[in-house]
Parts: sequence; C-alpha cells; structure tokens
Amino acid sequence: MPRLFDVRLKTTEKSGIYLLVQQSGLNLANFDWADEESEEWIDTDSLEFKISVLTHRPTGYYCKFGGTHIEYSPGPDQRVETVNHRDRWAVKSGVTQVWLEELRREVDAPDLWATIGQEKALSTAASTTLDNRLFTAAEQNLIAAKLDEIKGYLLEEQQFAAEEAEFVEQRFAYFKESSTRMGRKDWLNLLLGGLVSLAIGLALDPEKARGLLRLAGVVFQSLWGMAQGYLP
Repeated sequence: MPRLFDVRLKTTEKSGIYLLVQQSGLNLANFDWADEESEEWIDTDSLEFKISVLTHRPTGYYCKFGGTHIEYSPGPDQRVETVNHRDRWAVKSGVTQVWLEELRREVDAPDLWATIGQEKALSTAASTTLDNRLFTAAEQNLIAAKLDEIKGYLLEEQQFAAEEAEFVEQRFAYFKESSTRMGRKDWLNLLLGGLVSLAIGLALDPEKARGLLRLAGVVFQSLWGMAQGYLP
C-alpha cells in the first residue's frame, strides 16, 4: 500500500484563510472544510496525499490545497486551474485571494439567462404556428415605430460607451431592414434571438433585461394579437 502523506493545512493556516474570506466580503457561513485523499504525480512517481479542501456550498466552487499544487475553481481564465504552491504559505495565501476574487465575481454576477427566461411572451409567440407570410407595407411601418420604442427603452438612463450605443443603433436598423424581406415567423425568431444577445452582450442588469423582453412582447401584440394568454 502506498504511503499517504498528510499535507492538510495547519490550524494557523486555516485561520489565515478565515481572515482572507472575511476580507472578501463573502459569507463565512457558506464555506465548509473537508479532508480528501488525492493522487498527484511528481515526475513519473504517483504520490497519495491527505489534503484540505474548502468549498463554497451554494455554488459548489472549491479550493483544494494539495501536496504539490492548489486546484481551484473558478479561475481567472478557466473554470478549473492549478498552481504549484512550492510548499510556501505566501503562494497558498496568494492563490486563495485570487480564488476568492473570482468566486466573489461569480456570486455577484446576475444570471441573465434565468432572468430572460421569466419573460415568456415573445418566446411563446415565436414557437407557435404563426404563419410565415411577408409583412405588409403598413405592418412594416408599424414594426419600425415599435422598434424605435423598444430601442428608446433600452437606451433610457443607460450609460453606454459610444461604441455600444452605435452597436445598438446598428442592431435595430438591422431588425427594421430584415422585416422588409423575412416572413413574420422567421423575423420574430430573429428579433427574440437578437434582443437576448443584446441583453447578454451589453451586460444589462436583470430588471432591465426582463423589462426589455416584456416590452417587446407587449408592443408587438397589435401585429398578431398573440400576447393575450402569453403575457403575465
């Protein structure tokens, strides 16, 4: 049986990490310590270690203090990253700080996909058996006016950089142009995907993203009379 090397953190080291978590502003009650056994390779040799693992319970993200490396998730560049700690506390504490910064960023980030999923009117309409006839000239004019209304809501009270505002203008110009040549079902799916992409790409806050799709579902009901029964 291979020898099991005990490299679990000392009490003083865990206390140091306690202070780092406290300084990060994250809730200490959401973290759990556990012991695990880990196999690590040094050159061509496989060694077994008993290690300490700190897990953020609500997200499942973790930091494993191994015999030769620290494995942590999330990382700055990848979901899981490893760093050789060279058996130095300065490296271990430095990596822990990086991990906590990335963890705080993930915890604080709004889940726009979940937020957008709460607004069903436009997506439900896009998935129905709507016919795919071309829009009439009158409908195209109405679409242009409604798109200006939605664009106004999006730009209202938002401090976008110049290139972001220009991108919004370009996307809405494309929505208008495509309504002159696409069937109504295809166009509605295009609009839905385009608005979701804008919300994600512009990093809208959840309420703004939800309001964007809610408004889109409402303003286009006059075109098809479809919002009845779909809107909350």
